[in-house]
Amino acid sequence: MALINKSDIEKLLNVQSNTKNALCISIYIPTHRAGHETLNGQDQTLFKNKLREARTLLARHDVPEAEINSYLQPAEELLNDTNFWRHQAEGLAVFLTKGFSAHYTLPTTMPDVVYVLDQFYFTPMLPILSQNGRFFILSLYRERIGFYEATIERIRQIDISAFAPESINEALKFTLKGKDQDFHNATTTVNGSNIVHGAGASKGDEEHDEVIEFIHEIDNSLQEILHNATEPLVLAGVDHYCALYRKFSKYKHIVPQHINLNESMAGMSPQTIHEKALEVIKPLMQQSHTDSLNRYENVAGTGVTSEDIATVAAEAVHGRVDTLFITPSNPVWGRYDAKSAVAEVHKDYQRGDDDLINLAAIKTLAQGGKVFVSSYNGLAEVSEDGGGVKALFRY
Repeated sequence: MALINKSDIEKLLNVQSNTKNALCISIYIPTHRAGHETLNGQDQTLFKNKLREARTLLARHDVPEAEINSYLQPAEELLNDTNFWRHQAEGLAVFLTKGFSAHYTLPTTMPDVVYVLDQFYFTPMLPILSQNGRFFILSLYRERIGFYEATIERIRQIDISAFAPESINEALKFTLKGKDQDFHNATTTVNGSNIVHGAGASKGDEEHDEVIEFIHEIDNSLQEILHNATEPLVLAGVDHYCALYRKFSKYKHIVPQHINLNESMAGMSPQTIHEKALEVIKPLMQQSHTDSLNRYENVAGTGVTSEDIATVAAEAVHGRVDTLFITPSNPVWGRYDAKSAVAEVHKDYQRGDDDLINLAAIKTLAQGGKVFVSSYNGLAEVSEDGGGVKALFRY
């Protein structure tokens, strides 16, 4: 189950830049985890309709039938993969161009749209990639390690069993006696070598050392997902485990407060974990938004801000946008001219156009800037007078 992140966006941008004389197809649909929609193949049928729509759009670009089939072949294979459609989340994004395809399950509901452009279209995913979008939760219990991807509205568990132990007991091979742990002859595997811990060390010292070894193991394993991520990570578990993980983890975006839960609550549902995580993360997201908006308002009108989409798009391409506030809207079609280093807005779509909001946001993210999406998580960054963007420049 692929999680979309900023490095994936960079990969897609590189693909569209290096694939000459090719169109880029972006397909988004809402999907379902379970229920009659899944059993009845509703998502599969919707995707089939989107492929039909993509065929029509490609034909309008005068693409020959054989070439259309080549563009859409990976998507047709996905359509016929019954097992794939049984393991969906709230949304699906599929990207296609000549010789390339990628798809991502998404934790938020997507619109039902297809775009055939000279570049991939990322705008529907911006709430996930924005500062007030996604966060992660790691639950640390002896019996079960759980890793979750979450937004304000949704949570889904990510299967990490392929590269991480499923429990502390599994990792350290403790022998259980009731609710207590018996550490006589417990075995820990470190760098492929088994270390047998006998009665020479105290039970408390031995447990502490072994848990530290486990913390390093789970942290190294999660680099498979978190190695280039910047989203907040909320820890859940007993104070001891959370404190050790925060101390030894290489991940730099662990939030200061954790969800303090005892071992008797290890079997709680993901929804309960989500509710408790929101108590921690929502104030932090709101504070980040407030601080960034205050920075904008303090210098508005001094030449280092703009609400003009053409100006903002051009400055984003130049790497000058520090913080961008956008509001969901219809595409603002236009084009950036590299020779003149300016962007222009078109009333209607013209071949070669990009959605300038899409362009501004993706260039800002790719160059380390912050993006906030309004009407998401209860935030309102952009004024209600029709303004679609606000940008704070770096200099």
